[in-house]
Amino acid sequence: MFINYRLRIILLFIFVQCSNIFSQQDKLDKIDSYIQQAMQDWKMPGFAVAIVKNDSVIFAKGYGVRDIHKDERVDENTLFVIASCSKAFTTASLAILVDQGKINWDDPVTKYLPGFQMYDPWVTKEMSIRDLITHRSGLATFSGDFLWLSSNYTREEVIQRARYLKPTSSFRTKYGYQNIMFITAAEIVNAVTDTTWAEFVKSHILDKIGMNNTNTSYAELLKAGNASKAHYEKNGEMKIYTDTQKDNAGGALGLNSSVKDMAQWIRLQLNKGKWSDQRIFSERQANEMHSNQFAFGNANYGLGWYISYRNGKRTLNHGGGMPGMISDITIVPEEKFGFVLLSNLEVGMVAAIRSYIFDLFTGVEPKDYNKTILENFAKRLDGYKKEYERREEVRVKDTNPSLPLEKYCGTYEDKMYGKAEVSLKDGQLFMQFLPSPTFRGELKHYHFDTFTIDWEDEFLTRGWVKFDMNFNAEITKFTVEVPNSPDFIFTELLFEKKK
Repeated sequence: MFINYRLRIILLFIFVQCSNIFSQQDKLDKIDSYIQQAMQDWKMPGFAVAIVKNDSVIFAKGYGVRDIHKDERVDENTLFVIASCSKAFTTASLAILVDQGKINWDDPVTKYLPGFQMYDPWVTKEMSIRDLITHRSGLATFSGDFLWLSSNYTREEVIQRARYLKPTSSFRTKYGYQNIMFITAAEIVNAVTDTTWAEFVKSHILDKIGMNNTNTSYAELLKAGNASKAHYEKNGEMKIYTDTQKDNAGGALGLNSSVKDMAQWIRLQLNKGKWSDQRIFSERQANEMHSNQFAFGNANYGLGWYISYRNGKRTLNHGGGMPGMISDITIVPEEKFGFVLLSNLEVGMVAAIRSYIFDLFTGVEPKDYNKTILENFAKRLDGYKKEYERREEVRVKDTNPSLPLEKYCGTYEDKMYGKAEVSLKDGQLFMQFLPSPTFRGELKHYHFDTFTIDWEDEFLTRGWVKFDMNFNAEITKFTVEVPNSPDFIFTELLFEKKK
């Protein structure tokens, strides 16, 4: 009788395990089918996903191609730019230094970077390491990003010039997503260890947890064999972005990885800093990074992680975006579950797949997120189109520039950003932002002393440039508006004429 009882228990256990396996496999099959359909709906060139459950990688797969012009398939080892998903590697690096007793989260930044300055001297004095990495500096979201994206500035020059960025809110009162503050945080790693951020991340994290395919620079990405290209669609044609980004923003971004490698990163986070039999960072610091640091809306920001509740589950998440690339990591600690999504076209598919996978693995019947987000994405593009149409409607027809075109030419300078030149080429005005080689284009008359510019840079959308003059009818300055710009605040710039 005892033997029969034990046999029944064993059989019940086997049945439950088999049921779980079949249930899990059913979910994975649904995800696979959903992604394949979404690839067609979004015209996505390439995509990859990995899912971790109970410390095991239960799914890792690539879809589509790395380059729209070549039959090179995406697989689980294909490298993508993970952009801002690099931020959690920066906070993990700082956590290791806290464990070593070399820094504290609330140390002032100037203790390690004496030359660091913000616009307000008091904020300079009070800014802590924790402030750098919680988006509460007082600067607007994406403020100053044109200092590094596609520019020739070094990271040191980016940080130095950020002192001229004017805050839009009081210190520690409002959320403003800040890349430059994370670049500064990475420089603290360098100051404390005499090792670059990239070298530190590689030796203290990547190498130790088996992220052997991951690299830390665009230069390395361009040399990699199995790497994706960044795509964009223009006039119904899929194109590939020209590689212009420099390695001047490490800490805010900088890592290029695959879903197979990022699955190991998820395992490290779920195990609160433990990897196999070694500690990468302490459980105490894992809890610190995963805890609420700064509230905004219905969410919180931790240290390199967004923290929110979905379907009743506490969730860690971070996304990343660069021209032509979107990445996303989602972790649900209580479910011992997480997943990573990487794509080579900057559209809403990642958000749709994220929501679908999340619902499936948290016991909620998924909605057709792909349909909803596709509709919202179409509305967004329609909004861009309507803004262009509105500007054409308000344009005052049949006007001319106030002065001969040569009077607009010269060198102009914005104190924070640097110089721009306006010149005459073949009888047309031409503008060049000197720190950013691709920020240039022909100025076409719009009305009065306002011109449009269609940038050579493939990421930028049409802009409007307005020149001002003094009482002597001399051009003194110009300002720029790029209304549909996704990541730049051109209205921060005021270019004054120098010669």
